[in-house]
Amino acid sequence: MARGAVSVLAAAGVISVVTVLSRLEVFSARALASTPESLGEGRVWLLASSALVADRPAVASIAGFLVVGIAAVALCGARVVWVGAALGHVFSAAIVYAALDASSFSGVARVPDYGTSAIIAAWIGAIACVLWLRGRRAQAVALCVVSGLLGWFFKGQLTVLDTEHAVALAIGAGMVLCRPHAGLVVAVVLRDKRLADLSQDRGPLVEHLQLARAVSQ
Repeated sequence: MARGAVSVLAAAGVISVVTVLSRLEVFSARALASTPESLGEGRVWLLASSALVADRPAVASIAGFLVVGIAAVALCGARVVWVGAALGHVFSAAIVYAALDASSFSGVARVPDYGTSAIIAAWIGAIACVLWLRGRRAQAVALCVVSGLLGWFFKGQLTVLDTEHAVALAIGAGMVLCRPHAGLVVAVVLRDKRLADLSQDRGPLVEHLQLARAVSQ
């Protein structure tokens, strides 16, 4: 947990520095941003570098990265968090770009796509999946809905490229469901649920056994 939280803090620090430098015009954020056109031209590295600059509003983006990242580490483990972050950021964009029809969405072909929001969405998906498995389904749904509304509020105008957040959310949930060895999340969740159910079913029996043991002593 401690190392995972430190890694989130370190990543937030790097993103903050790169974002400040871009705002000071030491370099342009567009130099790191990906676009559907850039992917078509073979500049695949931009899918990764686009995570180094926080989108506007930068303070809210970095704060969300920190809060959600630390919560995800606590609930899901560092491996799920970072593998989910990488897959969620890179593949969500690649999938959406590949699905775009150039003739229908030519207006967004050159729109700079950068920020940490897809990473945050993947983490929210992982957290929501853990909550769902623990039987806290209303909280899982509420987390996704509230997060989506907050993202819309801060960003304002949305484009078809923002559908990548839904893809990232699904990738984050998939990390929990399909890769239990990455932090043993599913195994731990199911074990806790079974123990809770067992405790509920055998509560009176356990109490009687404890009372009998106390009397015998």
